[in-house]
Amino acid sequence: MAATDDFSPLVILVLLGLHCGCLGQSEEPRLIDLTWPMEEGMNMYPTHAEYRFTIVYRGELAPGYPESYLESNNLFMSEHTGTHLDAPAHFVPGAWRLDEIPLGHLTGPGVVVDVRDKIGNNSDYAITQQDLQDWELQYGRIPDDSIPLLRTGWGEWFWEQGPQAFLGTDTEDVNLVHFPGLHPEGAQWLVDNRRVKMVGLDTMSPDTGEASAKAPLVHRILLPNNVLILENVAHLDKMPPTGSTVYAMPIKIGQGSGAPARVFAIVDDRTSTAGLSTPNWAAMLSTVFLLILAVM
Repeated sequence: MAATDDFSPLVILVLLGLHCGCLGQSEEPRLIDLTWPMEEGMNMYPTHAEYRFTIVYRGELAPGYPESYLESNNLFMSEHTGTHLDAPAHFVPGAWRLDEIPLGHLTGPGVVVDVRDKIGNNSDYAITQQDLQDWELQYGRIPDDSIPLLRTGWGEWFWEQGPQAFLGTDTEDVNLVHFPGLHPEGAQWLVDNRRVKMVGLDTMSPDTGEASAKAPLVHRILLPNNVLILENVAHLDKMPPTGSTVYAMPIKIGQGSGAPARVFAIVDDRTSTAGLSTPNWAAMLSTVFLLILAVM
């Protein structure tokens, strides 16, 4: 076949663009806020200090001059307040404190493992290795360097109803605390078989409420392996199972064992995928065929 001018470099670039999915096939990126607002009366673990917000000044410094308006407030709280991150030093002597965590460890592909149907109303349910593997059968392998977010439903159902609903008690008795979490075998499976950066839940702890008061084994499995922990993650009902990048940005407290974090996700259907990357062979072969035609 004689060479022609029909297949110009522009045509070849268009074909490659179609193959790569670069010509408008994905939706505009979306931002999803995964953080609960911090306010007095919010749910706190019974042994932690209550959050206090004090207005220092709110008004015009010079009455009658709006340009002199000023607001300033004081905060008093535990490190582990609201939507927050646990640093490895929270349970591991000599491990990363908050200000020592590499910035790159605070972001990664997001995967949302929805286990609400398995949990139902069982406030002591512990998410198992099998639950995680069942999710992978549907959506693919949990990617390396990812951030699994475990959706129990507790956050969307009970957070705004207060501690009695969210924690099982509004007292300071930790023995009355109940909420779902991750089973130690599930945590160990993630450590041994999936290279994840952190694990997040929409509950107060990755350990079940019952285990948190007695034997917080999930903390003691994840944190020594530098798998960070996100607690009280909000709005997982707005997240897709895959296709997001999660950012968890805690206050950089020197020597801190944890801190409130602004957690959010960017969803654009291209930022992450579960499982090994699988090429679109049909598109690839058709592109190669047309390129061969172009140069013959």
